[in-house]
Amino acid sequence: MTYQGTWQTLQKNCGFTIEEAKKIEKAYHDLYQVSDEYVREALQRAGRDGYVTGAFGLRVRTPLLYRTVRGLRTTPREAEAEARTAGNAIFQSWCCLTPRAASEVMEQVRKSKYREDIRICSSIHDCNYFLIKDDIELLLWLNDILVKAVEWQDDPVIYHPEVGLGGELSIFYPDWSKEVVIPNHCTKEQLLEIVDSN
Repeated sequence: MTYQGTWQTLQKNCGFTIEEAKKIEKAYHDLYQVSDEYVREALQRAGRDGYVTGAFGLRVRTPLLYRTVRGLRTTPREAEAEARTAGNAIFQSWCCLTPRAASEVMEQVRKSKYREDIRICSSIHDCNYFLIKDDIELLLWLNDILVKAVEWQDDPVIYHPEVGLGGELSIFYPDWSKEVVIPNHCTKEQLLEIVDSN
């Protein structure tokens, strides 16, 4: 639904009945009215400006929206498809917050006594993966700086006084099938208890 899907998409791709799909679509739009309005306004501006603006000023050109009046019976399907793509681009561009957080963390790592003990392995959609030395103090330090990095919302486009960004650090040991979620800002005692109980 975030990416401009409809109840028909839910029915066709997910197998919901028409009634279930319409109920989900309505609930989504009731819950995310502010996001819907934000995209609606951005697409209206795209009709005037010829582009939408995503994260950190990224511009995605919308030449069809610039030359088309939307919402009419005669509006070309291609223009509506471009509107969906542009709406998607607005939200998907903010996925760059994940590598932004990784960069912030690694900048602090390079300046710290742990510069040889933490390596970034991968950044996938909304997750950063680090390989770290087996050290409890290091894990606590990483937990604190990583949580702060993913809570960043200094850009006025995404800032909200009540709805913040966030995340949690997990460790996978001895393999990927064993995830242990570390609470934000936990103490050494809490961490030892969590690890011992898993």
